[in-house]
Amino acid sequence: MADAPGSTSAERSAGAGAAGERSGAGPPGAASTRSERPRGLRRARALVVIASAVLVVAIMATWIRAQIIDTNGWTQTSVKLLENEKVREYVASNLSERLLQVVDVQNIAANKLPSSLAPLAPALATAAAQLVPKAIERALEVPKVQELWGRANRLAHARVMQVLNGGGSRLSTTGGAVTLNLEALLDRLGARLGVGSEIGAKLPAEQRRIVLFRSKQLRAAQDVVKGLRDLSFVLPALVVLLYAGALGLAAGARRRVLLDIGVGIIVGSLITLLLRRWVESYVVNTLVLNEGARPAIREVLSIATAGWRSRALWLLITGAIVIFAGWLAGPMRIARRLRDLIAAPLEHHPAWFVGGAVGLVLLIATLGPERTPGQLIPLLVELVLVVIGVLALRRQVTAERLAHEAVT
Repeated sequence: MADAPGSTSAERSAGAGAAGERSGAGPPGAASTRSERPRGLRRARALVVIASAVLVVAIMATWIRAQIIDTNGWTQTSVKLLENEKVREYVASNLSERLLQVVDVQNIAANKLPSSLAPLAPALATAAAQLVPKAIERALEVPKVQELWGRANRLAHARVMQVLNGGGSRLSTTGGAVTLNLEALLDRLGARLGVGSEIGAKLPAEQRRIVLFRSKQLRAAQDVVKGLRDLSFVLPALVVLLYAGALGLAAGARRRVLLDIGVGIIVGSLITLLLRRWVESYVVNTLVLNEGARPAIREVLSIATAGWRSRALWLLITGAIVIFAGWLAGPMRIARRLRDLIAAPLEHHPAWFVGGAVGLVLLIATLGPERTPGQLIPLLVELVLVVIGVLALRRQVTAERLAHEAVT
């Protein structure tokens, strides 16, 4: 059939290309390209699945490094524990038992009361057993007392990490155990209660310390700490590189793989949140035999795993942004209209969009959980990928404008 009068060569070539697609014919090499694309797409999606599985472990490793292995992170967590009412109540009960072991309330009352009221001393001793925990609980709300608690945790954690890192040839406490020393805290509580400022020293050694771990557990703990430290550096970088590799393999289907990556990030984050909830439930309901302690332990775990949760939530937001980027480059009418709106400024001022995208990534990173040193490389890779994505979007809107102009 002859070409329509006035038709341009661009229209004729576009019509031929469309007819070729409908008939299954195409230029030489098109069939091989179509056969290679599913293979590359399958490999890319396999990398996305692997990266999303590694992401789950990476979240836990970076949380443990930032909040458990790091001394500052551990100290901040320990102080937050005392700010919780249930935890404070449980700690106060424990400390009051230790304090009342060395304080003879009945004898103190008998000495201070007038002789006519001396028979009330036993009743006062009984009442003290009820009042002292409440008094200690109020004292634990005082910033200076919390500071002592934080200092004791800092010293204990630093000692633990020194041992776990292989420093020091011996454990620095008797009995081959690393402990949390409560002596200064008990002294301050005794002074506030008016029963003496040297309570801690009067307690037996095992009563003024909390054992963190014993020497028989040292080798296993050292291996775990070393492994987690290494993983917190390696796994985040590995996740980003695997996602970047998937995009590299998916020539001709990168938008589809970008959507897969967004979904993979969201699924990995949701699995992490479910795993956190399962761990908390397992510890509280299975490992804690004392039902009275379970509410406090549940609060402790909730506070201690807050970084775990915040990392997963931060990645949920990241996954949603990745999906939005894939949707923006797609064929939907709303996406095409949005691209038309930004086409002119994106073509003429790409630096604005690159700067805005980089600023958004840095803002999300700043508002998100504290990053460990090993996460700097993944952040740099993310920034590079964002710049490449903006430039790819610019090429797309430019090509669409030229195609539109050729048709019209």
